[in-house]
Amino acid sequence: MSTQADSVGVWWFIVKGGPVMIPIIALSVVALAIILAKYWELWRLRVQLDKLCQRLSALVQDGNLSVALHVCRERNTALGRLFEAAILYRSQERTELTRRLERLGGDVVADAESYMSMLATVIGVEPMLGFLGTIVGLIKAFMNWETMGERITINVLAGGIYQPIITTAAGLIVAIPYYLVYNHLVTRVGTLTRLSEERTEEFVDLLTEVRTKEPARHAL
Repeated sequence: MSTQADSVGVWWFIVKGGPVMIPIIALSVVALAIILAKYWELWRLRVQLDKLCQRLSALVQDGNLSVALHVCRERNTALGRLFEAAILYRSQERTELTRRLERLGGDVVADAESYMSMLATVIGVEPMLGFLGTIVGLIKAFMNWETMGERITINVLAGGIYQPIITTAAGLIVAIPYYLVYNHLVTRVGTLTRLSEERTEEFVDLLTEVRTKEPARHAL
């Protein structure tokens, strides 16, 4: 003969968890959507950075600065504006150019970090919702105890304790793996930021090298 324990499933946990399970599940879906979007965006930014650097470097080496500027403006992205500024202000002192590019580099970092604060908020709220469900469930359990008095049974008490345990577990089950993924995303963002800085420095070095060779080329 089957017991209730044999028929326990996901839906059973959701129902027993009570109304607090609704925001827990909803926020877990939001967090998953942000995570998938961020992995896609970081991959896309990395590909864009590599392709743009390769193309611009080839154009600059060939002396096609006007075409390189057109390529940057055509992108209309933070990366495009960063390299456009490097070309436009290449004749400035290195320190001044570096400061200018650092300001524009902040836009690249902002693109990479977009929605990360929202993801961190969701991860932080999930266990709090679980604890809220715990408090609500315990209040209900004690209210039932008070109402039934001596007629209270183990089954009634157990039913009231389901909600506190389930909501706490649900909040932690969602928050813990998402927290690990969040840390991995933070690492990916940091890697992309450093790579962007390195590529920019290399591009500025290339522009300086080409600009230095121009007088010698004209002299010949």
